[in-house]
Parts: sequence; structure tokens; C-alpha cells
Amino acid sequence: MWKILAFSLFGLFLPASGSLNLDPIFVSELFSLRIDATFFNWSSTLTPNQYVFRPSLEGYPDLPSWMRYMYSEEHRAGFLYGTPPDRLAGKEVRLEIVGLNRQTFETRQIILSMWMTGKIAARNVVQMKIDNLDWVHLMDPGRIENLKNIYQKDLWPESAKDLHIVFMEAATKMGARLPVLPQLHEGVIVHLGSNAMFSERLLELQEEVKPLYKISTCNYKRTSVQTTFENGGFRLDWCAFRIVGDDTRAEDSLKNTQGFGHDRGQDRWQGISRSDAPQRNYIDEFTFAVAIPGMILAILIALLSCIFCFQHKSM
Repeated sequence: MWKILAFSLFGLFLPASGSLNLDPIFVSELFSLRIDATFFNWSSTLTPNQYVFRPSLEGYPDLPSWMRYMYSEEHRAGFLYGTPPDRLAGKEVRLEIVGLNRQTFETRQIILSMWMTGKIAARNVVQMKIDNLDWVHLMDPGRIENLKNIYQKDLWPESAKDLHIVFMEAATKMGARLPVLPQLHEGVIVHLGSNAMFSERLLELQEEVKPLYKISTCNYKRTSVQTTFENGGFRLDWCAFRIVGDDTRAEDSLKNTQGFGHDRGQDRWQGISRSDAPQRNYIDEFTFAVAIPGMILAILIALLSCIFCFQHKSM
């Protein structure tokens, strides 16, 4: 279940230093928290960048590896978001958020207590890249519902009971290029998960876009469901569309393809060992680079020598 925890809407009174307990947060499911001036009981202002917020894990200088913080100039608010890993189930995570008023240099602090609740991770995941939105646009619950409705009512009706977002990140944070024009959107990577089996229509859609996997980006490509997404306000990059899960047909169609993945088992990258790294065979390279051309050159020299020798005798 997607939740946007926007305490600023409730006008909640917070002292200069205090603590706050949030609703339980499910592991393996994206959560988001909006932080703005009213979060610290400051009045809203038209002055840009008057308030600065700095969240971190209590007692540490940075956030957990699975959590991100980004500030939106458009909303004049910061957003905490991330997907808690399964290992945090049944544990408490405490965050320290410091707010600074740049005009008065007043500093306020709040301690957030988040309880992580266990949940079965989604077996099947749909991965997509939305080109016409930025990460902050998916902080709007209305847009999230519109995206989920496309799958729940049309492409993946079997997921109506438990469809949820398991991962979200700005495309530029995942290796995509910045747009040429600043007014264009950067794009956002979204993963929707469910324990329901993939529908036939989703499997057919994957087969339709499968030839595009060798291309890095293809925002010009149109598919049979293009109108369905455009009517909901979403323009997808079909080169980044993947379905990953327990369905063997879906897994077979994804062999040797690496898109914008999301590791649901671990939140850290694991490199290969040295023994598993491929080794170059220099003997074969030497044969193709030196031996074979040398043999051809020797044969040509022999042929030319014979030709000159016979011509000399005839004279």
C-alpha cells in the first residue's frame, strides 16, 4: 500500500526539539515522507531556499543505504523515500532531521521513529521508465493511482489485490543522461510488484518489445498499449520495459538482458570473484595477429620469387 506521509497538511505542532512516531512501514515496499517548513512549525514563505533540511540516521552522519533524500524547488520541500530491505522487518529505524532557517539562523530538530513491518516480497515485478515525468511527480498519490489503475484494470487485473510500488528512482541516478534542454523531464524508473502471476497481455507485451532490448533508449517507439498509457499521462521508454518474476516464460524472455534492475534480496552490490573473471587467450590473438599474416606474406614472397626467377631465365 502506497503512502505519502505529508504531515504539513495537518498543521501538526512540533517543538524545536522533539520526536514523532510514524505509522508502520512495510519492508519491500516503497515509502515516502515529505519534509517542509510546517513540519517544524515554521510558517510558509515565498522566499526560495529559506529553509534547509538535513536528514540522517540517528547517531550517524548519513542516511541508510536504502534511503534517499531529494529536495524539490517546485514544491519547496524535501522528500525522503526508499524501499526497506527484508532484513529490517521487526526493527525500529530512527532518523534525525535538522531544519535551518537561513534568514534567522534558527535550528530545529526532530527525531522520527519508524517501525518496519514484515511483508512477503512481490514475486513478480514490472519495471518501466517514464520519460515525461520527474521523480517528484510520483510523490503525488493521484499519479500513482492512475499508474496502478492501468495495470489493475487493463494489463494486469490479477494484481488488483496487492499491486504496489517496490522501487522508484530518478532516471539520471540510474545512469540515464540528462536531457539536452533543461525544460525537458529527466525521467523516472518505477517498479510495480505483486504476487499474482503475469497476465497473458503482459507476456504478449514483453514479446512485442523484446527486439528493442539491444537498444539503450527508444522514446520514439510505439506499442499496442501506447494509447492506454498516454491517456493516463505516461509516456514510457519501451527499451527499458521488463517483467521479472517466477513466471518461467517471463524469465526466459529476459535472458542476457540487463535493464534498470532492482535487487530485492540485497541492498548492496556484490562483485564477482577474481577466479570468475574471464581471462584473455593471448595465444589465439598472437596466431590471428602475427602467425597467419606472416604465413600469407611468406607465400606471397615465394610466389613473387618464382615469377622473377622464371622471367630471368627466359631472358
